This record gives sequence, C-alpha cells and structure tokens, in this order.
Amino acid sequence: MSQTDADLLNQLGGMDGVRHVVDDMYVRVLADPELTHFFDGVPMEKLSRMQTEFIASMTSGDIQYTGADLTKVHAGRGITGAHFSRFCGHLTDAMEAKQVSSHAIDQVLGKLAMYSDKITGSSNVDG
Repeated sequence: MSQTDADLLNQLGGMDGVRHVVDDMYVRVLADPELTHFFDGVPMEKLSRMQTEFIASMTSGDIQYTGADLTKVHAGRGITGAHFSRFCGHLTDAMEAKQVSSHAIDQVLGKLAMYSDKITGSSNVDG
C-alpha cells in the first residue's frame, strides 16, 4: 500500500468519516427520481454498511470488502453509465459537504471509476 492510499482513508475521516459520507450520499440518491427506484426493497442499513466497507477498502489496503460480487448484484438492473455518473455526483456532493479536499475526492472517484463496468454491465464479464 502506498502512502497516498493510507492517507486517503484518513482524508475521508477514517471509517466514521466514510460512514457519514455514505449516509449523506444515500439521502441524496434516494431523493433522486432517476435513481431511487434501483433501491426499492433494498435493505438500506445493510447496503450502507457494505458501501462504507467498499469505499474504505478502495481507500486503504488494510480493509477488505466482504460484500457480494459487484457484477452479480448489479446484473440485469438496467444501470447505465448515466445512472453511475449521477450516483458519483451524489457521492461527490456528500464528500464536499463533509469538507473532503478536491484532491481526495478526485482520488476516490478515480478508484470508483475502475468498477463502473461491473456496475453497469458494459463489459463482457463471461469471457
């Protein structure tokens, strides 16, 4: 793990900071008419915990994501690149509201972008 990766989780306020960002982000996402339907019937408390763990794992080599396979849980849901971008916009707004630096926000978004194909299903994951 590089020093930059170790510092990124700290720049987000550690696990508590990530948890607050995720909670704020989901308030925004659920208020978005373009995204809210993706979360109908989803246990939000569990999702928030898993999302917190996922973001923390992206920002620190010391934390492992133990949630479901991203490709499988998002398959067939009709999530497009535009939906993914809106979601990232809400994440950005939540990080800005917590006064995360623009440099750290860019790093988080860059790391998250590496997973966009798994979420939107826009790549051939079956070989």
